[in-house]
Amino acid sequence: MKNNKSIKYSNMKMQKKVFWSLVCMSIVLSSCNTKKTYQQETLIGWNDFKTLELKGKILEFDEPVMKPFQIMVWDTLLVTIDQGTGNHCHLFNLKTHKKIGERIATGQGPDEMLVPYFINSCDSVRLYDMMKSEIGIYGIKEFIADTKPVASRKYKLGEANFFSQLAMLNDKLIGVSYRPDYPCYIFDRKGKKQSNGFGAYPDGPIKYTDLEIVDAYRAILATNGKDRVAVCHSFTDLIDLFDGEGNLLKRLYGPEHFYTRFIEFKDGDRIGSNADPKYYRDAFYSPVSVGKDFFVLFNGKFVNKPQYNILATDLLVFSWNGMPKIHYKLDHGVSCIAVDAKAHKIYGISDSPEYHIVEFSF
Repeated sequence: MKNNKSIKYSNMKMQKKVFWSLVCMSIVLSSCNTKKTYQQETLIGWNDFKTLELKGKILEFDEPVMKPFQIMVWDTLLVTIDQGTGNHCHLFNLKTHKKIGERIATGQGPDEMLVPYFINSCDSVRLYDMMKSEIGIYGIKEFIADTKPVASRKYKLGEANFFSQLAMLNDKLIGVSYRPDYPCYIFDRKGKKQSNGFGAYPDGPIKYTDLEIVDAYRAILATNGKDRVAVCHSFTDLIDLFDGEGNLLKRLYGPEHFYTRFIEFKDGDRIGSNADPKYYRDAFYSPVSVGKDFFVLFNGKFVNKPQYNILATDLLVFSWNGMPKIHYKLDHGVSCIAVDAKAHKIYGISDSPEYHIVEFSF
């Protein structure tokens, strides 16, 4: 039998082993918890925002809205871009709640458009026709008064079929590239693309192929019009904030810290990439510049789940320096927003149960 001294020594030795095992385990867990998903990321969570609830009011116009997918507001003028209608732009008076009329016929004629999208502007109506790669600029008063408005200026992008919404950056235009070399491209006021791209893709958790990276980092952007660009990603809750020269200022990751895996495939002559359904989630869309801040919708839903829909009830507000500010919890889900900063109103598009416009006061 072992004497008491040997038993005591054995127990002490075992305790030391357990202690150092716990220390090592703690170090491993700590290193796992601090491991970054994206290089230069700043982690944010729901607790970084001040949470406020907003109750929406459904706007009733004298004529129903059709199937809008974009919306803009200038003072008392609300304009939607609709899908599947003879005229793209539908005008409503927010004061009288009456429809003013419809503008911009569908077609390939000189004053017609095929797939127009708004370019954010406070002093004019700017439209970019993606199919014709053409920009049209209209005076707001003329756009209201004329049933067939003629653009005060029209010009084409130097690159055909640039399938991205565009935003103003000083006197230039910027859009998401959907190409593997750069996330964004800039066009000068004549529509010529700058030779160098803008910004850089994130260095993330997966090394993607060229086909995969385009889908994995699909995004939509907003600018403050002069020296800030917020690239808001669609399938990872990541926002890259750049200065006017394309230098990364902040990479905001959150509030739920996910990303969607994309896998390249080849099917005969057809190649592309598909999202892994287990991780396929919607993140940000419809970012809008609002003075010193930008607003952006956050969805977070799994795309392949039965309850999925595009309507978001979380609206996040960030400063243009990348500080989380407010989390608005909306009682009506919306898919696209416009913000009237002077009137403190948010306007959103909903399609549940039918298409309508919702107004929130903030």
